[in-house]
Amino acid sequence: MNVFYTATAAAMTVLAALSSTAGAAENDIIRVDIQKNIQGINVTVTAKTDTVLIKNIDVNRGKCPLLTKGTITYQGKRLEGWIAKGATFTPTTMHFADGLTWHFGHTYLQPPAGVVCSFLEARVFTDQGTFTVTE
Repeated sequence: MNVFYTATAAAMTVLAALSSTAGAAENDIIRVDIQKNIQGINVTVTAKTDTVLIKNIDVNRGKCPLLTKGTITYQGKRLEGWIAKGATFTPTTMHFADGLTWHFGHTYLQPPAGVVCSFLEARVFTDQGTFTVTE
């Protein structure tokens, strides 16, 4: 019994050490900051490694679309702001200490009407793994 207990304790110690390393690796690649505001959700990524390729970002598993600056005509008036029409994610290479912000959400004029993006999850897909931030 004593040998079994010692082997089990040693195995648990090794697993604990491996888990800490995996968690630390995530923090060594990028930092992800989420800012919620009335216009939607801002996802800011800062590189914490020499080079990282940001392949894609999604918010709420794609249910909050990527927005881009643009103009629309509404009731005969041209309005500028964040719109979803035509917004596509462009993969971006970042270097140490580079920071970029992407905007996600639904606009008031965008169908389906009345849909609001309440932040639950953001996933950042990189060439060094996928990193998830949750509420």
